[in-house]
Amino acid sequence: MIMSSFATMRPVLTSIGVLAITALGIAATPAHAQGRKHREDARTCASFGIGYGTPGYGNCMLEQQHRRDFKQRKTLEEMALTSQIAKDGQIMAERARRQRCDRNPDRHECRRR
Repeated sequence: MIMSSFATMRPVLTSIGVLAITALGIAATPAHAQGRKHREDARTCASFGIGYGTPGYGNCMLEQQHRRDFKQRKTLEEMALTSQIAKDGQIMAERARRQRCDRNPDRHECRRR
């Protein structure tokens, strides 16, 4: 009985699923994200009391973009630094393992696999 009701609902559920996935795909497009960022910047400038179309508004929007670019660049630099630190840590761990194996080749970690 439950299976038969599910079988009748399957096309409807499939359609809803496809629509939901499509909506998520559209919402995640770069153009949508760019528009959202622009609206956030416009709200920020408006909250400072700067009117649309004034020279101050243009300067405010540029400043918001510079702030966003700086934040993104800083994040990328931090990620690169973290990656380098992790790589250096792996190299140091491998060196330490080799030194232990040179001192005592019978260690479990030194045996060939």
